[in-house]
Parts: sequence; C-alpha cells; structure tokens
Amino acid sequence: MKTYRFTFAIAMMVATVAVNAQSSFDAAKLYDEELNGTARYVGMGGAMGALGNDMSVISHNPAGIGLYHNSDINMSISFFGNSVETNPLATLDNPVKAYNGIKYASHNNKSDVLPAIDNISMVFSGYDGSENHVNFGFAYRKLLNTDFNLDYFDDQPEPDDNGKTAQRDFQDRQRNKINSFDFNISCGLSDVLYLGWTVGLLTTDTWSEGYFFDYYPEDPSTNTPEEKIVAVEKMNTATGAGFNMAFGAVFRPIPALRIGVAAKSPTWFRQDLQYADFLKALPGKTFDGEKATAGVKYRYTSPWSIDLSAGFTVLQTALGFEYERHFAGRSSLSIDNVQMLNQGAVDYKDYSLMRFGIEQNIGKVSLRAGYTTSGSMFKDGAVPYLNDSEYNQMRQSTDCQVIRPVERQNFSLGLGYCSEPDNDNTQFYFDMAFVHGIKKNEFNINEYYIESKYADPTVNYNVITNKLLVTVGWNF
Repeated sequence: MKTYRFTFAIAMMVATVAVNAQSSFDAAKLYDEELNGTARYVGMGGAMGALGNDMSVISHNPAGIGLYHNSDINMSISFFGNSVETNPLATLDNPVKAYNGIKYASHNNKSDVLPAIDNISMVFSGYDGSENHVNFGFAYRKLLNTDFNLDYFDDQPEPDDNGKTAQRDFQDRQRNKINSFDFNISCGLSDVLYLGWTVGLLTTDTWSEGYFFDYYPEDPSTNTPEEKIVAVEKMNTATGAGFNMAFGAVFRPIPALRIGVAAKSPTWFRQDLQYADFLKALPGKTFDGEKATAGVKYRYTSPWSIDLSAGFTVLQTALGFEYERHFAGRSSLSIDNVQMLNQGAVDYKDYSLMRFGIEQNIGKVSLRAGYTTSGSMFKDGAVPYLNDSEYNQMRQSTDCQVIRPVERQNFSLGLGYCSEPDNDNTQFYFDMAFVHGIKKNEFNINEYYIESKYADPTVNYNVITNKLLVTVGWNF
C-alpha cells in the first residue's frame, strides 16, 4: 500500500509541475448557465422564446425582441445563496458506508446571501402602427454567478495491513462569474413573422482553490508513526472573453399562437489560466516539498444549440413551452494553439433542456410559475484525463478528483404589477420572482490510473440554490 501511495504522490508531482492543464471539466464551467434575466422571464421558467416581449430571450430566440411595439428599459437585482450537501446526507457524526467498507462524510456548507445586478436591458422600437417595423436591443446579463464550497472525507481500509485505515480529505471552493453583453436587431413583418439576430460579447472570471490530503496512520504492530503520504494545495484563476451569435424567427399564424425556432452558434472563448500548486509528500524523500506556479492560454469552443418554442395566449392566460438541444460532442479545446484531439467527443454528450411557464393576468397584477430541467453534458464515467493529444502524451496529467454534473432543475414563482398607460403612453412595471434550483453532481476521488484493490465510492452531491429577483422597468 505504501508503494501504491508513493506512486500516486509522484504522479501528482508530475501532473502539477508539467501542466496543471485545462481539461474538458474545467472548460465546461464556461458553458454553465443559470436561470437569470428579468423577474418575469425567471418567474415563467425562461419559457418565453416564442412569447417574446422580454429582453431575456435575446440570445435564446432573438426574434422575440421583434414583438415589442413600444420601447422599454429595465433593471434587475437579485439576492441569492446556496448550500452543498451529500445525498443521502453523510456527516462526520453519521457517515455513509460505501464500497468495500469505505466510509465517507461531508459538511453541509452554506454560502452567505449575496446581492447582484442580474440584468440591465433596453429596446428601442421602430413600431409606428405600420405593417413592418425594426427594433434594436441591448442587454447586460449575468449568465453565471456561483460561490460554493464542497468537501469530502473518508476512511479507507488498507488491504494488506491488518485492518488499518487511511484517511483522505478533499476540499474545493469555487467562484465562477460570466457576464454577457448582447446586441440585437429584429423586425416584425405584418405582425405575422418576426426575425432577429443577436451578437453576444462575454467576459469570464473563474477562480478555485482547494486541497487534497492523504494520511496513512501508525503501524499498530510496531507502534511507530507512518508518514503523511501526500498533501496537495491548489489555486487557479482564469479570465477571458468570448463571442457568439444567435438567429431566430417567430411565426404567428393566428393571434393566440406563436411558434419559434432559433439557432445559437458556439461561443468562442479565449482564456488565460494562472495557477499555483504546492505538493508535500514523504518527508525526507525527493519530493519533500515542491511548489509550481505557471500559466497557460487556451481556447474553448462551446456546443452549438437549436431552440424550438411555442406560446399560447387564451384570454388573460399565457403558456410557454421551450426545447433546446445542445450538441456538446462537437466542442473543442486547444492549449497554446495545440488542439486536444477528440476532447469533446471523449467526455461530452449531446443533451436537452426544457422550459415550461405560465402567466395569469388579473387586472394589473400577473401571477407566474415555471419549471426547467436540463441533462448533463458529460458522459457517464467521464474523468479528466489529458493523454489524448500530442501536446499531453508525455505529461499524462490528471486531477485528484472528479466533479461531474448530472442534472439541473429549477422551480420558480413570480408576481408582477403593471400600471395603466399615462398620457404619454408610458407604463411602469414591477416584477418579483423566486427560484429554487437543484443541481445534482457526482463526486469521486480520481485515482483510477493507479492499481488498487479498493474502488472509490461515487458520492452524490446536491448544490441547492435560492434566489429572490426584483425587476423595475418602464415601457414607453
């Protein structure tokens, strides 16, 4: 068992010094998108691609901006927090017995409640009562704003040493922020057909730090302490920018029915990753303590997607349905202009996202509800292994953990108020929404490339998010 862990320590050292390189797991953070936008959009679960008349559809179906007959400006502020826990709940006082007697546990980590500006948007409508018109729109949207802490502990039996156990401790803290600045031009033709085009410019800021600690206890037969095998501390930060486009159409054959279709290009990201790692293993040996700091530039091409939507309006009720298909297997990742061959095809799979929403108007007041569900872009059993290109063949870099998204769900409720038009045909509106999100993940200590008698447990983690969103706007 000592040999096994010594090999693991050396492998970790090679991985750290050679390249803490970007993998498809790290790059996928850039494609993670929350249910954000105006409170009306969030309250309806985002199912507004065909219904339109809301600036948050600007990238899902740009033609929805063409349905505006008035100019509009609004701003949204949110208050959000989250918690992270195992499912079933496993704590230090009540650990879960997993594979081959391995016991694992975790803390229930909660974040502070934090404020954020989620959305600032405006549309300038050229509608003047004629059959055809052109609109221009701009929106700032916070696509991703996460701050969470994941930890893991286990006791692992040693196969050859009289029932002794080794303890492992892992912690990962992440803050990921992605902002989008969207520019839209759209038109309405005879109030039957609407077309739109959006260009998006993105900024990214992702940060993480954590450690992995593996401890082998004393030998009870000799009462001599064993060595601390490996301790790795890691921190990295990545900043960059991205660019994408979206095209859409909405067809309105009758006033009560709207049918939408849209296509969104990949987002072409350029990122600068800086990292600092520290490894300490086997005191008195060659790798007593080593520190590595370096950087790497990489490019990530995210999946492209198609969006199909439908909207129904019956008296004072509006219903929205939306289906998105994301073609993740066509993603690509390049480091220092050397492409990591088949990286997307190896780790990713195509997946679907669905949105459902309802709005009921009662005079000046609107009640809303929505639901979204999304699959995972990762294949079952995918692990971060970088020996898939000439660039990485000599490095065989790996991470000591796997955090694999599985499924995401959002449940939302909303309330809105809109005033009567004044003499200048100006309306004030105020919307609120509450969204409860459940993001399911799988976690595993990634020692798959080392031969071991014991398989590591796959731990189910849930990231629970709660957010209150407020939008204030003027329609003129």
